[in-house]
Amino acid sequence: MRSLYAVIMICFIIGGAIAGLLIFQVFLHETSRNISTYNGITETPFKHIVIFILENHAFDNVFGTYPFGYPLIKNGITCSVSRPVGLFNQTLPNDLNLEQAKSVILKDPIEGYLPYHKDWNLGLMNGFAEYSGAQSQVFLSYQQVPLLWDYAEEYTLADDYFSPVLSVTQANRLAYLTGYPTGVENDSNLNSAINISDTVMYQLSENNISWTYFVLNRESGVIPFPLNSISGIRPYSDHIVDTSRFFYDILNHELPSVSWISFTGGKGYDCHSINYDMHPPGNLTLAQINLYKYINAIMKSNYWNDTLILITFDEGGGFFDQVPPPIIFTYGLGKSPYLSSLNLSNYSTLGQRIPLILISAYSREGWVNNYTLSGYSILGFIDYNWHMRFITNIVANSDVAGFLNSFNFSKPRPPIILSYQNWTYPLPLQYPIHYGFIATIDNNYTEYFVLYERGFVTATALKYIEHY
Repeated sequence: MRSLYAVIMICFIIGGAIAGLLIFQVFLHETSRNISTYNGITETPFKHIVIFILENHAFDNVFGTYPFGYPLIKNGITCSVSRPVGLFNQTLPNDLNLEQAKSVILKDPIEGYLPYHKDWNLGLMNGFAEYSGAQSQVFLSYQQVPLLWDYAEEYTLADDYFSPVLSVTQANRLAYLTGYPTGVENDSNLNSAINISDTVMYQLSENNISWTYFVLNRESGVIPFPLNSISGIRPYSDHIVDTSRFFYDILNHELPSVSWISFTGGKGYDCHSINYDMHPPGNLTLAQINLYKYINAIMKSNYWNDTLILITFDEGGGFFDQVPPPIIFTYGLGKSPYLSSLNLSNYSTLGQRIPLILISAYSREGWVNNYTLSGYSILGFIDYNWHMRFITNIVANSDVAGFLNSFNFSKPRPPIILSYQNWTYPLPLQYPIHYGFIATIDNNYTEYFVLYERGFVTATALKYIEHY
């Protein structure tokens, strides 16, 4: 854990006094915020947040070779941006057979609660080829995902960000809304898996903060997946609309404070609109074209200076990533069926490391945020920014201060509007920067030592885990 003093000093030295003061306020109020009716004032310049949760890509699968790529591009730009913990600067598991994807259409790895835990192998991260298949060991580069690489270069990329739980789509998408692991292990339609009062949507409504869940191809009268697993969601149906409404809201100055945009589940079950949500075997190029239409709509509007755009994924999808996910304390909320079987109750394994790109007028250009973050950190930022009590203790301890390290609030910068006609990696930088270092990560792996003492984690695994 970094000390309060170190966090504040880093923010003042690197990013300016405003960001440092905001982080200081997180420490002061992290466990004592009162719920109050929204008065229009936010803790940061962001009045809106738009969250894209795409499908099934691990960090190393998308950004494992960033910023130099494969084949390598070494020039004044790629040598100046901050570098994540990637495939070529760490000790990787033995018998790894990585190869670059030969197409923008990938074969889907084997998915599931059990395969993901076998991939993880209690921190050795060496079960992917056997349990998720050889297709799990491919990596992308700037040729396949130029839009995502351009956004990472021009804005902020988090390289130590994990999905909420080591599980499948439904489990993660629900945890993104509740702030705790629900114990869901599959993507089957469930009745009343959680209650609406356990969700951030309920919290927002109770505080008169506007929110909308935009979902592609929403069928009339149908509650989309996985919201249909939430008991009591139907009275909030007016907040759940088709993605076409998003563009209307932008044009008519009706963008809500909090927006989720999902290209998954519009028909009420775990369905994927091919070529939209990046789920294999969808076409990654077409999915990126779809994505930038929404982002460009914000960038071209009056919302740009006060909107935070987040691009992330629900889970790693079985694709290889090298970093063992931390095991977190749940404060009695939710459970991990797997860890419970090892008599480790009140703990949950975070999911795979996945990409998180933070796009805004205040995001640090070319910056890699190396704080330990997760899907719970997004909820933490929402609660912090809109003056609400943290929805769970898990969220309260999800390092909102580290999340805020992504921004320099001294002055906004203009947007960089991209399309397939001008995306090309690397882009010219807006401002001169020179980081040129690897943003090393420092995770808390205390519970792995507990499992080691109980004979579940091997000495070999512990040695590998200690790299991170």
